[in-house]
Amino acid sequence: MDTQTQLQTEFWHTEDNPDVLLHTVWPGLLWRIRNPQVEGELSASLRRRLRLFGCACARMVWDMLSVDAQNAVLLSERFANGSATHASLRAAAIRMMHGPATYQQQATNAAGWASYGDLVHPANQDPLLWNPVEAARYAAKALATRAAGPAPPPGRPITATWQAAWDTTFAQARAHQAELVRDIFPPPSEAIRSLRLERDWLTSTVLTLAQQADETGEYSALPILADALQDAGCDNEIMLARCRAALQIHCRGNWVVDLLLGRE
Repeated sequence: MDTQTQLQTEFWHTEDNPDVLLHTVWPGLLWRIRNPQVEGELSASLRRRLRLFGCACARMVWDMLSVDAQNAVLLSERFANGSATHASLRAAAIRMMHGPATYQQQATNAAGWASYGDLVHPANQDPLLWNPVEAARYAAKALATRAAGPAPPPGRPITATWQAAWDTTFAQARAHQAELVRDIFPPPSEAIRSLRLERDWLTSTVLTLAQQADETGEYSALPILADALQDAGCDNEIMLARCRAALQIHCRGNWVVDLLLGRE
C-alpha cells in the first residue's frame, strides 16, 4: 500500500465529520441539495444512498418523533427502495420550523429533511424540501439540546456547563453519523473500485443473511455474515471489516449487503 492510499484509508476510518466524508464520496455536490428537484441531477444509486443516510440520522431521534413523523421517515425509506411513490411522499410532508426550537421540533425537522418537509419561513419559495445533510445536523442538534436542557432565555448568557454538555453530545452524534456514512458508502479506495464479487462467495447462507438484514433492517448478524463470506472464500478485508466494525453501527443501505444483493 503506497503512502497516499494509506493516508486515504486512515482518513476514511478516523474522520468524525459526516459532511467531510460525504464531500469525499460526492465531491462538488455537497451543498447543492436544496429541494426535491435536485434529486433528478443525481444518479439513482446516489439518490438512494443519500436518502437512506438522512433516514438513518432521523432514526437517531426516533423516540422524539410523532407517529406522523415516524411514518414519513418509514415512507422515505420505502421510496428510496422503489416501493413508495413520489406523490405519497409529498402527501406525508412534515411541517418544519425555522430558527430556535425545542429538541422535539429539531427532531421533527430532522424527519422532515429526511423525507419531505414544509419549512415555515417567509423566505421559503418551495414548500417541500429534502436535504439529508440538514437531516443529520438537526438530529444531532436535537440530541444535544435534550442532553443539555433548555437553553437560557433570551438576554441571559449561556453557561459554560450548558455549552459543554451541548457540544459533547453534538460531537458524539456527528461521530455516529460519520459511521453511518461509512456503512452506506463504500470507501473511495482502489481496493473497492476494483473489487469483483466472486460467484462462489454467494452461498445460500451468505444470501439468506444478507436478505434478512435488508428486509428487516436488523444488522446484528453482520459479523456472522462476515464469517460466512470468509468460509466461502472471500478474502476482501474491506468487506469483512465493514461487517465486523467495532462500533457495529449499521443501517439500511449497508454497502456490503447491497453489493451481495446485486445493487450498485
